[in-house]
Amino acid sequence: MDTLAQIHGAVSDLVGESVKRPPGTLSGHAAGLPFEKLVHSRLVKALPDRTFRHFELLNIVFEAHPECVTSYARQKLLGSPELQFLLQRGDAATEAWSIENQFVEKQNDTAETVILPREGWRVETHNGVPVTLVDVKTQNTSLKAQPPNIISAKKLVKACRLAIDHKSEQPFDFVYIGVKWLEKSDLLICRDICAVSLMRAQPSDLYINWAAATQIQFHPSELDQTYTLSALEWCKGFIETYTSQLERRQEKVLAEIKDLRKFLDSH
Repeated sequence: MDTLAQIHGAVSDLVGESVKRPPGTLSGHAAGLPFEKLVHSRLVKALPDRTFRHFELLNIVFEAHPECVTSYARQKLLGSPELQFLLQRGDAATEAWSIENQFVEKQNDTAETVILPREGWRVETHNGVPVTLVDVKTQNTSLKAQPPNIISAKKLVKACRLAIDHKSEQPFDFVYIGVKWLEKSDLLICRDICAVSLMRAQPSDLYINWAAATQIQFHPSELDQTYTLSALEWCKGFIETYTSQLERRQEKVLAEIKDLRKFLDSH
């Protein structure tokens, strides 16, 4: 059974489960936090010794290698170049890490949960199974919501380039768990849940919001899962998608510049 199927099996029975409503407004990331914790606990139960919070994995790996004290040496512990890029913290923070000064969770970490291909903490592809980066995206079913930010397209392009250069057959996978919830009294109730792989979506169909820090945006429940070629072919396809959209954006910018120049010249 592949990791995506294992994830789906671990969380599918959460429909009907509830979490306590967090205080304050439910906009932004607030409503998602209780469901993130619930989903992570289910994944740990289903895939023990393979499932970690992003920051937790870094702490475990660095603690296991006290001989590595430089940022460079510590980052090399995080697998292939593309995984190092996706998982590492900044150079200064990595060098300052110690048993007494361990990492805590950061909202801009690439993933909320990291699932390794086998038990233990070795960050590497194993028997063709990639390291899986998992995020939870929540949606209030009573509101019509814009698709959430998924990941920076620029960041993904760089990871894809590193994977291609490194010839990584299964470099990584991104799995997004979509939770649709409904508020009832002081509870948030899960009404629907799905797990989808970014690498199984047609790269040409992905929407990049260039006005929102080049974020890829979609509702997990609406993401197609029809892509069947290799992970490296997906990486090439996504770079082509990004480049084509960037070229169209450049054409629009150049046309606007030309129009403004023409206006100034006529006055």
